[in-house]
Amino acid sequence: MYLALFIQALFTIFTAGGLFFYQNELKNRSLAIYAVLFSIEICYFIYGTTEIKYAVPEILGFFYHSVGVLYGPLLWLHFRATIKPEIKLQRKDALHLIPLIIINIMLIEYTFQPFERKIELFGDINFFMKYIMPANYFRALHQLVYAVFLIVFVRKHKAKLSTNVFFYLSGIGLIFISANIVISLFTLFANSWLDFKWYYLFSNIFVFTIAFVLYRDPKFFKTFKAKYQTSSLNVHEMKTIQQQLEKLFSEEKSYLQNNLSVDDLAAKLNTKSQYISRTFSEHIHENFNDYVNKHRITFAKQLLTDEKFKHYKIEAIAEEAGFNNKVTFYKAFAKFTNTTPSKFRKENNM
Repeated sequence: MYLALFIQALFTIFTAGGLFFYQNELKNRSLAIYAVLFSIEICYFIYGTTEIKYAVPEILGFFYHSVGVLYGPLLWLHFRATIKPEIKLQRKDALHLIPLIIINIMLIEYTFQPFERKIELFGDINFFMKYIMPANYFRALHQLVYAVFLIVFVRKHKAKLSTNVFFYLSGIGLIFISANIVISLFTLFANSWLDFKWYYLFSNIFVFTIAFVLYRDPKFFKTFKAKYQTSSLNVHEMKTIQQQLEKLFSEEKSYLQNNLSVDDLAAKLNTKSQYISRTFSEHIHENFNDYVNKHRITFAKQLLTDEKFKHYKIEAIAEEAGFNNKVTFYKAFAKFTNTTPSKFRKENNM
């Protein structure tokens, strides 16, 4: 069993390394870091449940709990970057590290003990129940909360996702929540850490499979699209929806509506939101946000070159074009014009 776990962990590390350097994207690197940390945790499990810990007591109690509160944030970054590839890490993302600080404060009584004392305390049932078990419960609860949050996060953005992305993220979310239910049960009822071997064996198979598949074929999950489609929408119907969208945007300028959603378009066209999502992903071959923002930028360019709007600030132009804030407007403008609004206005009003 230990040999199988160790070999799996090594394979996952190598695959995660390939995934990390395969594409310089947050969605790849967050998942790669997750896979590496989980593989290291497996090695730490082998270390902590064998005689190795007595030979090398220096790292005892330094890894298991800390890494457990990083899995949720890493998957959240992966989910968020998969849905919105243009996002970058922000300072507020550091708030997800607060549980890491809390759990280390909970274990401070153990962490900084002399090595020999650590070995003694490791077998002290009273100390274990007073300090280690609360940290175990904290880790398990933290992972469960994130697992539920990820499922809700995917459901919330379902209307904006293509079918393959929705099934991919939902699949990872279900695997993560299932694994955390299992580890929570082990935390409550296992006789020793050794009982967790089955959890690590099967969980690592899932982690390795996901990392390997995405490394070899990032578009793999598109093959599930036809199998799991729930609607009978055909190419002609998708073409009709596209024409209706173009007419709606041309005549009513619906893209100027703040917080426009797929559901809003579905209501205007008297059709189902999943039909519109499928039309974007399979016929228009463009995601909903890009489609809307492209029209908004075209409209904004007209305003920036219109004499009537020359006294408008950039923020006002962004608002007139349907954007909620200046930052989103600047990013979209740069994406579709390779310049900034200010520079575009200056060059076209000379």
